[in-house]
Amino acid sequence: MNRGAFALILLAVALVLSPAMPGRAATSEAARLDALVHRYMDSRYAFNPSLATFMGVHTHDRELENTTRARVEKEAAMIRATLHDLDAIPRDQLDADGRVDYDLFRSTIQGHLFALTDLRPWENDPGSYGFGFALENLIAREFAPAPERLRCVIARLRLVPRQFANARANLKNPPRLLAEFAADDLEGSISYLDVDVPRALATVTDSTLWREYDVAKRTAQSEMKKQAAWIRKTLVPRSTGSYVLGEERYRKRLQYEEMIDLPIDSLLAIGSRELERLKARYCDCAERIAPGAPIDTVLAMMRRDHPTREGLLDEVRALLGDLRAYCESSGFIRFPSEAPLTVRPTPDYAASRSFASFDGPGSLETKARDSYYNVTLPGADWDAARVEQHLQAYSRWMLPSVSIHEVYPGHYVNFLYASQAPTFARKSMGCGSFGEGWGLYVEEALFDHGYAKGDAKKEFGMLRWALTRSCRLQVGLRVHTRGMTMEEATKFFVENAGMEPANAQREAFRAAFDPTYIVYTVGALQIRKLRDDVRVKEGTSFELASFHARILSQGALPVKLLRQLLLNDDGPTL
Repeated sequence: MNRGAFALILLAVALVLSPAMPGRAATSEAARLDALVHRYMDSRYAFNPSLATFMGVHTHDRELENTTRARVEKEAAMIRATLHDLDAIPRDQLDADGRVDYDLFRSTIQGHLFALTDLRPWENDPGSYGFGFALENLIAREFAPAPERLRCVIARLRLVPRQFANARANLKNPPRLLAEFAADDLEGSISYLDVDVPRALATVTDSTLWREYDVAKRTAQSEMKKQAAWIRKTLVPRSTGSYVLGEERYRKRLQYEEMIDLPIDSLLAIGSRELERLKARYCDCAERIAPGAPIDTVLAMMRRDHPTREGLLDEVRALLGDLRAYCESSGFIRFPSEAPLTVRPTPDYAASRSFASFDGPGSLETKARDSYYNVTLPGADWDAARVEQHLQAYSRWMLPSVSIHEVYPGHYVNFLYASQAPTFARKSMGCGSFGEGWGLYVEEALFDHGYAKGDAKKEFGMLRWALTRSCRLQVGLRVHTRGMTMEEATKFFVENAGMEPANAQREAFRAAFDPTYIVYTVGALQIRKLRDDVRVKEGTSFELASFHARILSQGALPVKLLRQLLLNDDGPTL
């Protein structure tokens, strides 16, 4: 019996045997809600075993997604039934915390249903059938002995042919760009099975087990080559679908996933004001670096000052030590716990879609706490010009803000606090506008708090990254609701964020497979407004590190719900 069903039985017995008492309604309704959340997540993890492994739920570690049309329809029916059951729980009989969980749960499952039935990535995104994520979370963290994790890898590899067959049956008319990305990812992942998996599980000495892995690996690699060839030769030529969401679907995504319900024109106007504010600070900073020189001259200086391919990771590691020390000594934030953090090259399966990223375990993981700061190195087969353009994005002027965002005090610190979230719902669900918004918020906030004071070059680099995210807001909205082309989007990044053409194109293309990457800037603006409003309310008792701890310890709640908890306020978040 699953834990959700067991909780429901206990609840039914309690309701029959217990007399009515003050406060019992709120307690029983909270228990019903918690049981429903558990039941839903049990089903979600069965549908998405890779997510279960990432989150720290290890009951599906030998399974791989089986995305058939029938399975998708069954999952959609489950969500509709869950919404029906949620409607039967009186929200007004819950306390303030319970109402937050109720609203978070409803919005989350509405978003999942919308994705399955309206966005339909299982029909229009070949990349959704990749399995690198399914393996990485098995090999990267020691939640079980290495031989057991290798057995799970083997089991999942054996299911790759089934999932690729599902892809060929399901994919209809995807956008050409997404099909090309998917083929690139598959081809880049082939060496992952030869190099990364054996290296991560090198302590396994069972030769029989390695022979089983070798058989499963060769079969999977053969299937990957066939799938990539099928995508390029068969799918790409007939891929004329559009990646553009349109205004109605875009607004629904924001409403369900982020609890943001503003007209597109309002978001564009807010974003334009933020872009102009950042540009003004950017130009002022450039003037302090090279008085009287044009911005292009300052950008050229910045681009030339970057690590080598061979020295990049070592410079990142040294920088992290400095950032951590400043965060603690300045009173910007406190660290609630520790977890091992490793700086490493981005795994091959993710390198084509990632520049730098934090990879930490899910908030339900109790055994393996290892985390990774992924830095994408230039490809071994790139020519010198492409390598140089790539490394320019890791300028020593910008590396601090990238590392602030990903590690100290960004995503890594958010991860440390998230495991303290007070309810199962908040450990299991959250939103990108808080997670990515926090990462961007702390970039500028830490400089405003005195980090690198007087170092105009590092401030310039921080602002250039902030401009990039601000441009994402404009590009994401305009590509999906206002007819902006990829060429226009690339030009927008070049002209407004000073990006190199190759990196500007990468940012523009990202709008196709990550339409709501506007959440960086939107979330940062929401958190900044929340901080300022709480500071006004609390006056002289306000303490910045305490404020940061309070919002981070709720997981990754939409700021709309954080305002309810901290301010008892349902007003505007922007």
